Amino acid sequence: MEEKRFLSPLGLVFCGLLVLAAGVLYLGLSLAPQGTRAIVEKSGVVVLERDLSQLTEPETFTLEGEQNIQVTVELSPQGAAVVASGCPDQVCVRTGTLTKAGETAVCLPARVTLRLEGGGDSVDATVY
Repeated sequence: MEEKRFLSPLGLVFCGLLVLAAGVLYLGLSLAPQGTRAIVEKSGVVVLERDLSQLTEPETFTLEGEQNIQVTVELSPQGAAVVASGCPDQVCVRTGTLTKAGETAVCLPARVTLRLEGGGDSVDATVY
């Protein structure tokens, strides 16, 4: 009696390559920044708004918040981050690089907020 195989060796190689390509595509899309606009606010007033996808190299700027606290923000195509602050606890700096829409870094003593918003009309969440 002849033994039947589900897939030939060539078919197994093709399936393996297909799964590998899907994994690489998934990782590439999940690691890319999804928030396209970085917004910096001081005491609730927008002081800077940049489209991250339009940047070709990192931009760094410093602003003075409440209590004369200096806050340095870096924007790049990879994301946005508070890289330095004169506040005592450094929570805003330890937040790291923001890469997804909805992420926020806040320096409470300086009253400075850095947040990312999604671009276009994409839906951030759906609740049923």
